[in-house]
Amino acid sequence: MSGAGVGEGRGPGELLAHEAGSLVARLRLWTPARWAAAAPPYGTRGDLAHHLAQWLADAAGEAPVRLPRLDSDLALPDQLAVTADDLVRCGPDEHQGGDAVAHVLLHRVDLLDEPVPAGLVTALGASSEAAVLQRARQVCGVPGR
Repeated sequence: MSGAGVGEGRGPGELLAHEAGSLVARLRLWTPARWAAAAPPYGTRGDLAHHLAQWLADAAGEAPVRLPRLDSDLALPDQLAVTADDLVRCGPDEHQGGDAVAHVLLHRVDLLDEPVPAGLVTALGASSEAAVLQRARQVCGVPGR
C-alpha cells in the first residue's frame, strides 16, 4: 500500500517519486468510462488528472509551459509520470516537495477515495490527514476546493 514504510528520513523528492509512481500505477489500469466520471469542480477525472500534471509541470519549470489536453485520457498517467519526474529531477526543497506530495495526495483522495496513510502524515510533518489536505487545498488553487 502506498505510504507503507514511509519514514522521516526520506527527502521530498523521494516521497514525491514514490507517491506519484503509486498513483500513476493505479491510474494506468483505468478504463475510458472511469476517466469520464464527474470530478467537480474540475469536470471529469481526466480533467482533474490534467490539472495535477499541469501543476507539477508549472512547479518544475523555469518558464510557463501549457500541457496539451490529450485526446485520450488513457495517456494521462504517462503525462503525470513525466511531469512528476521532471519536478523530482529539479530537486525540490522541503517546502516545494512537501507541497507537491500534499497535492498528489489530495487528488489521490479525489480519484481513488482513499485516506492519506498515517506514515505520510508524519513524513510531511503534519498533525493529521486533515492538515495535509488543507495544505494541499491551499496549494491547489482551484476555487471550490
